[in-house]
Amino acid sequence: MVDFWIYDVGFMILFSGFVAWFLNSRKKDLSREGIIFMYRTKFGIDVIKYIGDNFKRGLHRIKYLIVGVGFVLMGAMIWMLGQTVSIYLLHPEITKIIKAPPIAPLIPYFPKLFGMESFFPPFYFTYFIVALAIVAIVHEFSHGIYMRLFKIKIKSTGLVFLGPILGAFVEEEKKGFEKKKKLEQMTVLGAGVFANLLFALIFYGLYVAFFFSSFAASGYVFNSYGVGVVPLENITGFSNDSEVLVKITTDSGNYYLDEVLAVQLTQNNGQYLIAYPEAPAILAGMRGAIIQADDVKIDGQDKLREFLENKDPGESVKFITEDNEGVKEYDIVLGEHPEDSSRAYLGVGHSASSPKGIIQGVLVKFMSFKDSSTLYKPTWDGNFVYFIYHLLWWVMIINLLVALFNMMPLGMLDGGRFFYLTVLSIFKSERVAKMAYKIAGRIILFMFVLLMFFWFIRII
Repeated sequence: MVDFWIYDVGFMILFSGFVAWFLNSRKKDLSREGIIFMYRTKFGIDVIKYIGDNFKRGLHRIKYLIVGVGFVLMGAMIWMLGQTVSIYLLHPEITKIIKAPPIAPLIPYFPKLFGMESFFPPFYFTYFIVALAIVAIVHEFSHGIYMRLFKIKIKSTGLVFLGPILGAFVEEEKKGFEKKKKLEQMTVLGAGVFANLLFALIFYGLYVAFFFSSFAASGYVFNSYGVGVVPLENITGFSNDSEVLVKITTDSGNYYLDEVLAVQLTQNNGQYLIAYPEAPAILAGMRGAIIQADDVKIDGQDKLREFLENKDPGESVKFITEDNEGVKEYDIVLGEHPEDSSRAYLGVGHSASSPKGIIQGVLVKFMSFKDSSTLYKPTWDGNFVYFIYHLLWWVMIINLLVALFNMMPLGMLDGGRFFYLTVLSIFKSERVAKMAYKIAGRIILFMFVLLMFFWFIRII
């Protein structure tokens, strides 16, 4: 994939040149709002009219669903913002793990720029443009379809330019829009984020389907060695056998410790240390995913377990592993299993982190189609497979992020007027609605400032 960075940067330069030429050649058709250029056209209005006029019954049926989804997204976004503030406040170490500012535009190459490549797949400019086009067109056309349904005049459609960054818009006749019923206004406002959420689910389906059609299980990923509990009173000494591990000597055998496993427990009035028991894998310094044992291909945990069940303690096995640094071979003599001395023992394991909270639980559920202990490899052209796979992921994620972000109760977003209309419907008072709208906006802006403040003081 290294070569693709070169092609992608070249594409970004060519695309930026095309945008500059386009803007310069159509100066008369452009209007400027600050640093944003707007190119108005009637393109797309016929499509909006067709859908709005020919699918009225179906569109009316889901208007309550659209408004309901809008409330859910708004609540989820406010809750997530509050959770993020509490994390930055209570866990300052987060800035050492995630160096990117908590509030930053989604720009191409950001995982590479902020050292977050272990958290996110590559984010090429190509991904950015394709995802942005899909998100913007889906969002704005959905607004337009419901404007047509509720007989709100559409003045124009068009493209928005912020440098090489493109967007789309559907411009309504504002006074006509604000005269419509509250439910109709809220449906128009929520239609865009509803469509983005729907497309996020569609691309999730494509993402999963592409995974099953283009990847195959090819190895066992272990992220831990065997784990044991050592009473502190049994420890007779410590020594540094390597740069990574600390050797613990006890009356009943040796154990090893690293920074990840530096955990001490107090249980039944005793002090204990969690450590790695001495085992063949840890003594050999085995790393990476196990892809082969002798002449047997290992495609997952079950295959490795089956292989070891047919071996005896003391047998020598050649294991082959693979990681980012390449393929490595280890000649290992199998040990005795701690629970049954007649069974062969390698001493590797996989510990999956338990989800904390509703959001993590949902994300883990959505990604459960992949086994975290299995190494998957493309079944055909590797680079192109990963390119498509990551593109589908980014289109899905950006649709979801836009749906969430747009429902925040801020004035410039769909969620701003949506929130105002909600309060107006409950209290029947414009004064109360305007006051609540202002207070909500100020609280959210304050939370943004707080996030950036906590991030800034922790990185300087």
